[in-house]
Amino acid sequence: MKKAFLYLLLLASLPVIGLTACSDDGDDLPDVNFSLDIAGGVSIDGVIYVVEGEDLVINSVSVTNNESDKSAIITAATYYWDAYRLGTSAVPPYGFTIHIAEGTAIGKHELAIECPVYAVDKSPAVANVFYTVQVVESADDIPDNATPTTTFEARSHILPY
Repeated sequence: MKKAFLYLLLLASLPVIGLTACSDDGDDLPDVNFSLDIAGGVSIDGVIYVVEGEDLVINSVSVTNNESDKSAIITAATYYWDAYRLGTSAVPPYGFTIHIAEGTAIGKHELAIECPVYAVDKSPAVANVFYTVQVVESADDIPDNATPTTTFEARSHILPY
């Protein structure tokens, strides 16, 4: 009887031991920046300009850990155009081609990229990276008062996995 009581006491204490072993690492999210390398469009002041009827080619999606002595990676990139899922690239450097068809509405659109992100000593997370894309009728409609770039950073939101 005494032995059975000790076993029951041990079994009853296991959940308490398990709760004390939990950590709050879910709040320790990666501190990273994302950048794109594109072709078929240019970025001016954080807006990607692309001509209607042409392809916007994302050559690569890069992630950089803001803790300089630690690394970070993504394992895929899922692309969305105005909240419509276009597809996923699971092969580094996670490129993708978006055809801006004739008849695409002229004006602002949103390009979103969703990526699982992993950084050293941080919790796994999902990053949602957002870009503003301005579709124009012709290359003459792209502002020429700024220096265009093909590699640039984006605004992002990092959420726990």
